[in-house]
Amino acid sequence: MSNENNIEKLEKEKTDAKPFLKGWENFIEGVKSGFNDFKASLENQSKKNKELWEENQEKINKFFLNIKDEWENKVDNWNTEIQRRRLESKEQWDNYKNKVSQDFKDWQEKTKKDWNEGLKSFRKGFLKVYLWILLLIIPIIVILVVVIRIIGI
Repeated sequence: MSNENNIEKLEKEKTDAKPFLKGWENFIEGVKSGFNDFKASLENQSKKNKELWEENQEKINKFFLNIKDEWENKVDNWNTEIQRRRLESKEQWDNYKNKVSQDFKDWQEKTKKDWNEGLKSFRKGFLKVYLWILLLIIPIIVILVVVIRIIGI
């Protein structure tokens, strides 16, 4: 009996193992077929892109030649503009330097004039304050002297 039980167990394990193997083989086949389909689609797309590239090669070359010509024209224009401005710049620089020097001298003179006027007005104000203090303090001093004389007598 034990032999019969062992045989039955082995047969049961084999039948249990077969669905797993079957599933695994199906999975592997699916991956392989998916990879082959992906590879085929990439090859087709590459062929189409290569054909389009060859068709548009002339247009692309023309585009880059136009870009190169436009760039060279712009660089030439910039160079002539820089040369022209360099000549103008020297004259403009001298004029600007003279203007700045004159503006600085004018500013110095104005500042000196404003300083002197401010100092004069400060002196006048100080003199007025001094006189007002004297005018207010003299009567107080006279009153104090009179009070002290009266008290001291």
